[in-house]
Amino acid sequence: MSDPNDAIIESIRLYREALQETRTLFIESGKLIRGSYSWLGQGDGDAASIADQMDDLHQGLVMKVFATVVPDAGFQSMQQRQMGRVLLEHLWGQTVMGSKLRDAVDWLVQTAVQFQWADLVRPFAQIPSIRDRYGELESLVMRMAKLIAAVDGGIDLNEQDCIESIMRQMEISEGRTWQSTSPSEPAVEPEVNHPEDTDAAREAIDWLRREAQRLRDGAGASAGRPAEPTPMPTGGPAAASPKPAVTARTPALDPDDDRTPEQRLDDARQKLNRLVGLDGIKDQIETLTNFLRMEKLRTEAGLPTSKPSLHMAFVGNPGTGKTTVARIVAEIYGALGVLEKGHLVETDRSGLVAEYAGQTGPKTNAKIDEALDGVLFVDEAYTLIDESGQDQYGREAVQTLLKRMEDQRERLVVILAGYPNEMNKMIRSNPGLSSRVGTTMRFEDYDPAALCRIFELIAKKSKYELTTEARRRLLRGFTYLYLKRDRHFGNGRTSRNSFERSVRRLANRLAGITEVNRELLTTLEADDIEVAGVTQTHLAAMAAEPGKVRVTCTRCDVAMVIDDALLGTEVTCEHDPQVRFTPDFGDPVVQLPEAAASEQDATSDPSSNGNAADDGDAA
Repeated sequence: MSDPNDAIIESIRLYREALQETRTLFIESGKLIRGSYSWLGQGDGDAASIADQMDDLHQGLVMKVFATVVPDAGFQSMQQRQMGRVLLEHLWGQTVMGSKLRDAVDWLVQTAVQFQWADLVRPFAQIPSIRDRYGELESLVMRMAKLIAAVDGGIDLNEQDCIESIMRQMEISEGRTWQSTSPSEPAVEPEVNHPEDTDAAREAIDWLRREAQRLRDGAGASAGRPAEPTPMPTGGPAAASPKPAVTARTPALDPDDDRTPEQRLDDARQKLNRLVGLDGIKDQIETLTNFLRMEKLRTEAGLPTSKPSLHMAFVGNPGTGKTTVARIVAEIYGALGVLEKGHLVETDRSGLVAEYAGQTGPKTNAKIDEALDGVLFVDEAYTLIDESGQDQYGREAVQTLLKRMEDQRERLVVILAGYPNEMNKMIRSNPGLSSRVGTTMRFEDYDPAALCRIFELIAKKSKYELTTEARRRLLRGFTYLYLKRDRHFGNGRTSRNSFERSVRRLANRLAGITEVNRELLTTLEADDIEVAGVTQTHLAAMAAEPGKVRVTCTRCDVAMVIDDALLGTEVTCEHDPQVRFTPDFGDPVVQLPEAAASEQDATSDPSSNGNAADDGDAA
């Protein structure tokens, strides 16, 4: 029987790890926010501290998680109080022991009760550039909650209710309609529409700045002394930061970018190469990068250069990575010196077109000004043009955009994105656009294996692993969705939604287990897998059937067909028996019925009526 002390030590280690991952997520997201909105550097004195402000906000979140799981000091176990000590060390950077620990934990809980979940996660719910990280945040929150609840050996009914409450609040805060998931069937996928609205982002960032400033005002010198845990001013997570001083920041976390152009270019290319699939897109961008680098060298050598149009069209269905690739393209342009800043500004029709006559031109120009020296990414751009020709506001936005695309082509790159058919029609119908958009990149739907790899990529970031049976079930579910997909197929978003649902199923399964260890917390079993849009009964039935997949040896680059029950295990390469590799996923192979013996004999007999195929005949 395992030593209970070993389990507690392991839980504390995992909790420390989760706390640090949460801090890293907030800080890195702050850096991404700053790089996505050029107006943060225009007159905002504390624009460079967005990452610091996100760091402040993460403290309120981790306090809220703890206080929600153990809201009453009278019900805190000794082990949970030790988890409170770990949390205080994370916040304050120093250890609290003895009677001071009890007082500090009590202060922590009383202070965190005042915070609102919607405030603590607001940037991830409302700022477009980090919205796709909400699932990662939710996963970390649930991991911390389960560790706190289970550290004393099990999760009782009250603690399970608290965990369920956190799950509910995280969904509501994102804008999803809460619906408890039963063990057998998935909740109905809610319709969530998040327009890329910079106005909402600006409001959320302004709110973040105010909260951080209030924190600094409230966290004076006495706030860093855990011996006197005094309640901070109420009103939000700003009141929750009893750390010694702002100057204790780690220099490496400074959001100012001090990389050389070569380092920035290398980092951008690595980001591109890490993306799942998109081989054609990667080749196009690599070619474009090499061309621009050559033109830069020719300029430095005093040689004549061409000046091609760098405006582009990204065409593809939702969730195919268009925004992510646009951000990388902006970084590449910035690193090469093609654009001075290399930031990305995202918008759609609502960010360009006004409600009243005479306002669209100024609104479009303001958005373009925001993107100068960077990239303007216009999602669903085809909505700016009405086939009937009656949309005068949309037409005004397009004309304004076209003029600025030409007049300031040295300082502005525009990427128009949307569904393939609509975008092709839009560009063909407008000579001004067709002459200015020099490159069209087509983003194909992700195939089942790619969807699985995106799922696993998200899972690994949150420290989850997949068993072989989980891999089989995931591949079967995504194959089914892929074969019945339409133009609204979610692609990468389907993978993310499925991961988030699977983590919630794992949480429900662990709720009934008394001793939760690292392996349980980090392993997604077959029964945990939920594929958005497929019922659990159907998923289990598909996984019950045997199947084959085509995989490629990572050493020899040779394809081979294996049983899908071998996914995630070490197999021998058919081309070179000395080579062994571990296939993660593969392309499903259609299995045709074996021919009867008499049919095989007839096929192999050249004199039979079937005739052996002559050279050049189709098999």
